[in-house]
Amino acid sequence: MRATSSFQIDVWDANGRAPDVETGTPMGGFFIRRTFDGDEISGSSQVLMVSAFNTENGSGTYVAIDAFEGEIGGRRGTLNFWHTSTVDHGRFVSEDALLKVVPSSGTGQLTGAQGTGRILNRNDQELLELNLEFRGEEDDDAAMDGEAAIGKLEPGR
Repeated sequence: MRATSSFQIDVWDANGRAPDVETGTPMGGFFIRRTFDGDEISGSSQVLMVSAFNTENGSGTYVAIDAFEGEIGGRRGTLNFWHTSTVDHGRFVSEDALLKVVPSSGTGQLTGAQGTGRILNRNDQELLELNLEFRGEEDDDAAMDGEAAIGKLEPGR
């Protein structure tokens, strides 16, 4: 299923956290709330984002994770997706725009959602594009248990 929606940012809150390391693209963290109001995607999301951006030359990148709640293609539920994008001297680097649904994050009618997409800016309008498939949450004997998976993400465990 392919679904697209425009969205608006309702809250953009810098969290005041930044590393002590000085680089050419200063880093910062943000909490964002946005509203989706399209025919194919409607709802809201809460976003944790970190970016590195140089305001003098217009270059930088961001990485963010959304917690979405609403409806996609007539299916109601929640899910997470992560996304990233890059700007190089004011030019959007399209091949760097990525979005992926977090595995097993879907609930309700979005359970089993998997897929990709992009967040774009077209004609001063922010757009979310999703390409989703749905699969059952089948038992996989080769799957790693949750505690072992967390240990692979956290240093020193």
